[in-house]
Amino acid sequence: MGIHSILGADLITSKTNSTIVKIGKLYNKKYRNIDKLFLCDGIKLFKEACDFCGKISYIIVNDEMDFDLDVINKIKEKRNIGTVVICVTDEVFSKLSKENAPQGIITVLEYLDELHTFSTNVKNLESNEKVLVIESVRDPGNIGTIIRNAAAFGVNRLILSSDCADIYSSKVIRASMGAIFKVCIDVVSNLTEVIKTIKNQGKRVLCAGFEENSLKLGKDQISKNDVIVVGNEGHGVSKEILDICDQTIMIPMETNTESLNAAIAASIFMWELY
Repeated sequence: MGIHSILGADLITSKTNSTIVKIGKLYNKKYRNIDKLFLCDGIKLFKEACDFCGKISYIIVNDEMDFDLDVINKIKEKRNIGTVVICVTDEVFSKLSKENAPQGIITVLEYLDELHTFSTNVKNLESNEKVLVIESVRDPGNIGTIIRNAAAFGVNRLILSSDCADIYSSKVIRASMGAIFKVCIDVVSNLTEVIKTIKNQGKRVLCAGFEENSLKLGKDQISKNDVIVVGNEGHGVSKEILDICDQTIMIPMETNTESLNAAIAASIFMWELY
């Protein structure tokens, strides 16, 4: 007896089922943006979604796996308020999941409009908000890790340039470990105007970079109200952004070594602000 009998749900056995095909397309940013839906794969993310997000559209369950009572009760609870629960065979689930060791549950959610915005500029920031700006970081694992550590270090708002990795890609979601449901994120198309807006609101903007007069993290005083900009993995912050920031700031480290991974550098700055 499969879990569909316990849940009272239909069992889908065809990989070409229209709903399965639609959900599978959500791994592509184009279709995510069309449907305003994204995927979370695994039990932890399912539980996080249940606890922090009320916009679950579908729950896809591998009919051939066993789940503890807590997971089953959460599935039933969401179904009772309108979430569509779909049970599928192992073969169908394997088509949908991109995990090496899938846990048998995929959650499909609406975009988190109450937390995340996509626009040209940003609204006024609160005076006590801790803000980190990320420019052109394209690795989804780095973006997910930055989101995860922003939640850990109390950063209220992340501002990402629009050429960063998509915050709703499955790799970003996985690396964020559920923090995607907790952190305010603004994805902006004009980062130069954003920096100007932040400065006009009285915040100092510090740019990660190595220059002769750079502030040194841990030695020079920084304020919790300072905003730090971290740049691309290979090229750092662009000259355009560098030119309008108030000051550069560096993480002291041994000479003759490679620069830090973008996510690690961002996390060190966030810890210092914390």
